Amino acid sequence: MALDPERRSALRGAKLRALVVGAAGGPTDGGEPDGDHLFDGTCLWTLASEDAPETVLGTAVLRAGRHGTPDAPVPVRLLVDDPMVAAVVARRATALHDPPEVFLVDGRGLVPVEPAGDPVEPVEVPAPDGFDDLCRGVGVEPLREHGTWRGEVLGLEVVRVVDDPEASPDGGPVVRVGVGRFDREAGAIMQGDRSDSEVLAAAADLVRAQRRTGAGAHPLATLCRERWLRRDLCASPDLVGLADLAPVDPADERPNLRDPSPAPAVGAGPDGERVLVVSSVGVDPRLLGAACELVLRERPDRVVVALPARDVLPPVERALARLRVPTSVVGVPCGWDRA
Repeated sequence: MALDPERRSALRGAKLRALVVGAAGGPTDGGEPDGDHLFDGTCLWTLASEDAPETVLGTAVLRAGRHGTPDAPVPVRLLVDDPMVAAVVARRATALHDPPEVFLVDGRGLVPVEPAGDPVEPVEVPAPDGFDDLCRGVGVEPLREHGTWRGEVLGLEVVRVVDDPEASPDGGPVVRVGVGRFDREAGAIMQGDRSDSEVLAAAADLVRAQRRTGAGAHPLATLCRERWLRRDLCASPDLVGLADLAPVDPADERPNLRDPSPAPAVGAGPDGERVLVVSSVGVDPRLLGAACELVLRERPDRVVVALPARDVLPPVERALARLRVPTSVVGVPCGWDRA
């Protein structure tokens, strides 16, 4: 039987408290756990969540802003149960000033974690002949991301190239239309005699009808808004003071369309400097970790984090200021609420 949230939180707090006491070598007069965090007066300890342990870096650094000052941030120690996640978090932390220490939870003890190596390049699924023309012919933007070709309307994926040997006459990749995996699978069954172009045009028109100014809370208008924002900035890079801007792969491959995933792009500044632009919406605990990974991969001269104006908040600015690369956080107009 699943534990109720209050009981679960109490158990995790007890676990965190025991780990901190064990690391100190005996009883401590430090503070009590507050959720997955414990501030002992000099250091913030954060236990990675069970549901999304990869967000621990952003979660902890955001919380650390409550203590210390911007010029003297408190030390942060991250406690992670999964060794693979811990190693990736340790690598990403190296992109920060005063990087948090990362420990693997080993029973009742803590083991320092070595950073993971660079990520392995994904295997590319080649696009069938004519995929670019298919997309552009109905106003869909084709792009390759993490080795997979797909097409988007205002940042929302409506078509993808997938490996499906049983459905392809030559055993190669095929085009699947739909918003998300289940929609693609249903669309393949219901396509009938209609061409890919007809099906894709209908899907694109449906998305455009909802993904517009003042569309409200329809799922087609609210999914992947960080990618919608990136698309607008790539179309008008002057909004962030750049001469050009093009999408690059996100730090992590998106598991689905519902979870937010910071959307990056790279462009040239007025003096020719390489600029990484990361689009995000809301206060996303994935943002800092993603920015760290992107800084390590793209090697920019500076970073711009683009948010809706209402989401430019001091805790977010303080967290991103810890990046080793000069970073600015800017509020920009959003396609879904422009007048």
